[in-house]
Amino acid sequence: MMMQQQNLQRLLDDFGRRQGISLTIDNGVCAMQDEQGQEAVILELPAGSDTLLLHCQLFASALLTDQLTTWRLLMKLNFEMQAMRGCWLALDEEEQMRICYQQPLAGLTPATFSALMLAFIQQAREMRLLLPEIVAA
Repeated sequence: MMMQQQNLQRLLDDFGRRQGISLTIDNGVCAMQDEQGQEAVILELPAGSDTLLLHCQLFASALLTDQLTTWRLLMKLNFEMQAMRGCWLALDEEEQMRICYQQPLAGLTPATFSALMLAFIQQAREMRLLLPEIVAA
């Protein structure tokens, strides 16, 4: 395991102890689910990178195939700093709408990593509640 991934594993170990769960990085990826079995957060640390990517599936874009107005609203959300708190919306290769955030690994302490994880998980929860309202509008 490369040094950056070892650092991330130490942070995951500490976070896992605080949350009472076990988290392991595998090939640069660690996935965590919520109580309902939905993605809570996926962490990716690509080989040779020092930037951590956090992302989470919100919904399948097939639900919005022909709703251009809704797509425009979703893309405009990326500029709503108050609502997005540094995150952005993106489509993955499987056409899933995801909320994303990136953070340099350097300088993250167990406390700041824990705060980052909890804040991202909360942001994803809030977006899951907000987006159906936007889609229905």
